[in-house]
Amino acid sequence: MKAILELPESHAQVLMLLLEVIPPEVHKWALTGSAGLRLQGVDISVNDLDLQTDEEDVFVIEEKLGDFMKVGVHRWESEHTLSLHGQSVINGIMVELLGNVQHRHLRGAWEPPTDILSSRIWVTWREHRVPVFPLEFEAQAYSKMGRAEKAELIREAIRS
Repeated sequence: MKAILELPESHAQVLMLLLEVIPPEVHKWALTGSAGLRLQGVDISVNDLDLQTDEEDVFVIEEKLGDFMKVGVHRWESEHTLSLHGQSVINGIMVELLGNVQHRHLRGAWEPPTDILSSRIWVTWREHRVPVFPLEFEAQAYSKMGRAEKAELIREAIRS
């Protein structure tokens, strides 16, 4: 699929760097959050870049972004989500690392982590292949995080 909307130029430059430093053909990751949504046509502002990966590659990516890391990868838990989380800043743009993301079932148990390789799809953007999660996958994830308004925005984009 070809990217539908463009990213702000500052974010685009950082994404190009990420594609070079941590090639997604080699490392299991997907661009998620607002940037991944925007490339697929959701008209939303982009504040940062979110990379979702697995338990192994989150530490590999942390190492490759070593000079840019501001918060090392650590366990992070909220009411709805459990993951490994780290933050880097590249040219003033926050890059969030999310590894082994799990969502809590209504009954309280954690779902298994997302299988990145079987879940991601590819968007062609500026002659680069960028891994993202399909919009319906993203809508479900936002619903599981208790963010119904964002989930509905994504579903509106799917319908149009």
